[in-house]
Amino acid sequence: MNRRGFLRSTALAAGALILGRTQSAVAASPKRIVKASKFPVGSHRKFVAVNGAPAFLFRTKSGVFAYSAICTHQGCTVDYLAAGKKLVCPCHRGSFDPFKSGKVVSGEPPRPLDKIAVSIQKDWIVQS
Repeated sequence: MNRRGFLRSTALAAGALILGRTQSAVAASPKRIVKASKFPVGSHRKFVAVNGAPAFLFRTKSGVFAYSAICTHQGCTVDYLAAGKKLVCPCHRGSFDPFKSGKVVSGEPPRPLDKIAVSIQKDWIVQS
């Protein structure tokens, strides 16, 4: 996690404590991302994760999955290039394969992108 992500998550935790709740209690309620009926198989979209960081959501025949959009090399924000079906970092051209667990395909990133837990609940895709 880069410094900005750390500061955001720390601020969220502090805010939860001020409200008399723990961070786990805040995270327990799922965050709605998009209606499943509006997000067909083959779709992808950027969204903001519960920690305030940018993320990408994908839907395939086998379900939904998501990754942090923060590059594991130096914390730049990756973007999805549909033509190559890769998440690519604009800073040093590191690339990740979202359809193979976010693994590093090329470049300097030391590890895959962080996974984000998502699921379909009723007609909503949510981050849990």
